[in-house]
Order: sequence, then C-alpha cells, then structure tokens
Amino acid sequence: MSDQTHFKIPAFALPLVFAAGSGLMAYASMMTTVEAQAATVDEIREKVEKSAEQIAENETGTKLNSQAIQAITEKLNEQVEVARTSDAKLQELINLMIRQASK
Repeated sequence: MSDQTHFKIPAFALPLVFAAGSGLMAYASMMTTVEAQAATVDEIREKVEKSAEQIAENETGTKLNSQAIQAITEKLNEQVEVARTSDAKLQELINLMIRQASK
C-alpha cells in the first residue's frame, strides 16, 4: 500500500530534476527583473516627457518675459523723451515769465 502512495524518482534523474528546478527559478527571476526594468523604463520615460513639457513651458515664459521687457523698455524711452520735451518747454516758460517780470 505504501508503494502506491509515493512517487519515486530514479537516482540518475535527480540531477535533471534539480537542473530543471534551477532553470525554472532562474527563468522566473529573469522575468521578474525584466518586468522591474520595464517599469523603471516607463517611469523614466514619464519623467523625461514631463521635463520636456516643463522646458517648453519655461521657454514660452522666457520669450513672453523678453517681449514684456522689450515693451517696457520702449515705453520708458518714450517717457524719457516726453520728460525732456516737457523740461525744455517748462524752461522756456520760466524764462518768459522772468523776462515779463523784469519789464
């Protein structure tokens, strides 16, 4: 009765069974490593894409800032010219008032 309930492996087959078991374990380990690397690659790809989007946004912001700075500079130059003209006119007015007061 005990002969029917046990599974017997011949002694010459033991190295083959152990080799097959080791091979299966190595294959499973390799597949786990491949899956982990694929997940890491996907994570890195997402980070690179997000960084590229941020760089593009920064470039757009930089261009807009440059345009705003240029517009401000032009307006300031216009104001300087207006101030010079106003100063000259004010000086003329003061000179005219002094002449009239002296008469």
